[in-house]
Amino acid sequence: MIYTFFYFTNKKTHLLITKKVYPLLPLSYAFVATSFWLLMFYAGRMNFVLDRIISAWPSALVIIYSLAALLFWLPVFRKNSSLSFLHSLPLFLLPFFNMLIKRYKHKIVDHDYIISLVKIYTAGVVVYIIAIAFLIMIKWLLSRTILLKHHKA
Repeated sequence: MIYTFFYFTNKKTHLLITKKVYPLLPLSYAFVATSFWLLMFYAGRMNFVLDRIISAWPSALVIIYSLAALLFWLPVFRKNSSLSFLHSLPLFLLPFFNMLIKRYKHKIVDHDYIISLVKIYTAGVVVYIIAIAFLIMIKWLLSRTILLKHHKA
């Protein structure tokens, strides 16, 4: 729906999204995953992950699955934007499904839980927008330096 809105309202926006943003989605996914794991190592939270989260086997599968996002640094995986979308979809839907399971088991979901879920999704969108903007800036800077070197030679 948003895609068709941008397509019909402004063709320049449509071209910007399809030519500049879509090809960067796998790279931004790998960048965000790498940043997350580097932050976990740097902050010393790996003990928390190893002791509390990996102790349950479903959580261990989620951790291993999230580590697989690092594979999108490789050009083989990076070529296909839909592959990164399909890989990120279960991680994106996990909190929502957790809410549905709580609703099914307890017949009620706390208002605070829904607010927390909205905050998580909002923070995720902001993080990915910042990552895409950062990667576009890096790509632009690299293209400028390559062009300057090419013109000097």
